[in-house]
Amino acid sequence: MADKAGDIERQDDTVDDRDESTVTFLNGKSGGNEKDSKVLIGKEYHEKSCLTKDELAQFENDPFWKRLRLALFALFWVAWILMLLSAIIIILLAPRCPHRAKMSWWQQDVIYKVDVAAFLDSNEDGHGDLEGIFAKLDYFSQIGVKTLWLTPMFPTSHGFDRSDATDFMAIDERFGNVDQLRRLAKQMNKIGMHLIIDLVPNHSSKNHSWFQKSVKREGDFANYYVWQSGKENATGAPPNSWKNHKGESAWTYNEERKQFYLHQLDTDQPDLNYHDAKLKEEMAEIIRFWLAAGVDGIHISHPKYLVECPGFMEDHSTTFFNGTFRLLSEWRDIFDSVAEKTSRPRLLITDADGDLLKAVNYYGFDGKDGAHVVISQQLQQLNDKTTAMDISAWVTTWDRDVPHGRQKAWALGSGDTSRIATRMGSQRNTRVDLMNMMQMLLPGTPILYYGDEIGMEDITKSELDSAGKSSEWPFARSRSPMQWTGQSNAGFSKANTSMLYLPVHSNYPSINVETEFADGRGVSHLEFLAELTKLRNKESFLFGDIYTIATSDTVLAFVREAHGFEGFLVVINFGTGAETISFNRNNPNLVPAKATVQLTTPNLQASDLQKDHVVTTQIHLEAGRGVVLKWPGKEQKRLID
Repeated sequence: MADKAGDIERQDDTVDDRDESTVTFLNGKSGGNEKDSKVLIGKEYHEKSCLTKDELAQFENDPFWKRLRLALFALFWVAWILMLLSAIIIILLAPRCPHRAKMSWWQQDVIYKVDVAAFLDSNEDGHGDLEGIFAKLDYFSQIGVKTLWLTPMFPTSHGFDRSDATDFMAIDERFGNVDQLRRLAKQMNKIGMHLIIDLVPNHSSKNHSWFQKSVKREGDFANYYVWQSGKENATGAPPNSWKNHKGESAWTYNEERKQFYLHQLDTDQPDLNYHDAKLKEEMAEIIRFWLAAGVDGIHISHPKYLVECPGFMEDHSTTFFNGTFRLLSEWRDIFDSVAEKTSRPRLLITDADGDLLKAVNYYGFDGKDGAHVVISQQLQQLNDKTTAMDISAWVTTWDRDVPHGRQKAWALGSGDTSRIATRMGSQRNTRVDLMNMMQMLLPGTPILYYGDEIGMEDITKSELDSAGKSSEWPFARSRSPMQWTGQSNAGFSKANTSMLYLPVHSNYPSINVETEFADGRGVSHLEFLAELTKLRNKESFLFGDIYTIATSDTVLAFVREAHGFEGFLVVINFGTGAETISFNRNNPNLVPAKATVQLTTPNLQASDLQKDHVVTTQIHLEAGRGVVLKWPGKEQKRLID
C-alpha cells in the first residue's frame, strides 16, 4: 500500500511539472471529491485553436468563397420565388369550393301546417290542443319537419272557422292558453324547431269588444271598422255596389249606429279600418305581443282584403289596394326590429291569393320589404284531370313572377280545399307519393298539410250527417282528426266518440301513422315522405335553379342544380301508361348522357331502372312512377339554349 501511495505521489508530481499552457489533468484527490475529475486546457492552446481576424479576412476575400456565397444567396431567392409562383398557380388552378348560399330557417325547413283542433286531444274533451302538439314533437323529427304552422287559436264566435277573433291576444280555452304556447315555443326553440301562428287581421268577430264599442262610437274605437252611410243617407241603399267573396253585397246596415259596415267575407266578420292610425297601432302591438311570446313567425291570412280604397268609389276594387302592400311593409319593420333585438330571425309569411301579378307586391312595395315568404296556392287546384303541362305552366309562371332572391312556397293542401288524396280520385294511392315528390323538390318552401303525409282523405257528408255535423259540410271535409293508430278514435282522443269535434274518417284502421311506420320496407307514404325531406336538404334543392321540362301531358320533368353541386333530374309520370323519354338528346347542355338513381317512388321496381347508371337518352318509366336521377357537380355552369 505504501508503494502504491508513493507511485501516486510521483504521478502527481509529474503532472504538476507540466506546462499549464497545454493540458492539465486533475483527479478528485486535490478537489475534495474523489469522484470529481477535470481536464484543463491551457490558455495558449485554446487561443491557438481559433482563427485570427486576419485569417478570417483571407477566407472572406478568397474568390472561391465569394462565388460560393453569391451562388447560395441567388439559389435561396430563386427557390423562394419558385415556391411563391407555385402557390399562386395552385390557388388559381385548384378547384374552388362551391359557394353555399346563406339561408334563413324558413328557406331550409319543411313547414307542417297543423290544425290544432284536429291533431291530438290531451285532456279527453274531444278537441286537439297545444299539449297534444307538445306530446308529438318527436314525430316531426322522425319525418324531417322542423317548423310548425298552427291554424287560428283565438277565441271565436264560430265553431270551425276560427278566423273571426273575439280577442286577438288570447287563446281559445279549448286549445290551451298563452303560457302553454310560450312553453311549446321555448321547447321547440331548444330542439332546433320553429313555431308559426296564424293571424287574421282583416276582420274581427262582431262579438269583439272593439266592434261593440265602435257601434256605440266610443272614443278611439269609433273608427276601428269601415263604416259608411248609405246613398243619400238611405237606410236600405248601401254606400256602393262592392261585393263580398260570395258575390253578395259587402255592406250590412247596423240599426244602432245608423250606418253600414263593410265585410268582404261574412256578415259576422266586419272589416277593420287600417286608414285609422289608432287601429294600426293596436294591431302592431298584437304582433309584438305574439313575437314576445316566443313565436318565430306569423302567417297573415286573407291579405288582399286588408286595405280598401278610402274614397269608396264604385270603379275601385276592394282587393290588392296599394295601402295593403304598404301595411305589410310596416309590419315587416316590426319583425325586423324584434329579430335584431332578440338575435332571432322572425318570419312574416302570407298567401298569394288571387291575382299573382298583384300578389308579388306582398314581397315589397315602393322600395320597402314586405313578406319574407309568399305561398302559391295554385297546386291546391290539382286534381285527377290536371296535366303535366298545366303544372309546368303554374311552376314556370310563379318562378318567373316572383322577384329574384325572394323565397317562394308551395302548398298542396289546406283546410279550405279537399285533401290531395281525395282530389286524385281512383289514382290516389300512387299519386299521393308523386305529388309529395313534386312539392318537396320544387324551389322554395314546401307547406305540408297535416295528414297528407299518410294519404288521409276527406270525410264524407254521410259521416258528418251520422255525427250530427251536417251543417259543417263542406267546410269541415278536410279537417277531420289526425289518424295516429288503428285503435279507437284513431288514437286522436280517449274521449267518447260522440264528444269528438268532428268524426274520424272510417278508413283509419288501415291509413294511420302507426301502420305506415311499422311497414319498415320504405314503401309507405310516410316513409317515402321522410326520404323526400332528407333529399331536399341537398344544396341543389335548397337554392339551385330550376329548368322545367314538360315532355307530354302526362310526364313532368325538371332539373334542379346549384353551381358546383350535384345536379338532379326529377321525372314524374302522372299518366296511366308507360312512357319512354329522351332527355340528353333534346337537352344535351342540361342533362348529361349518364346519371345514377338517387330516389324512386316506392312502387318503382328494379326492372324499371337499373340503379348503377341510367342512360338519359332512353328512360322508360311506368305509369304512376317517379324517379330522381343525379350527376356530379361541374366546374362550369351549364349553358341553357
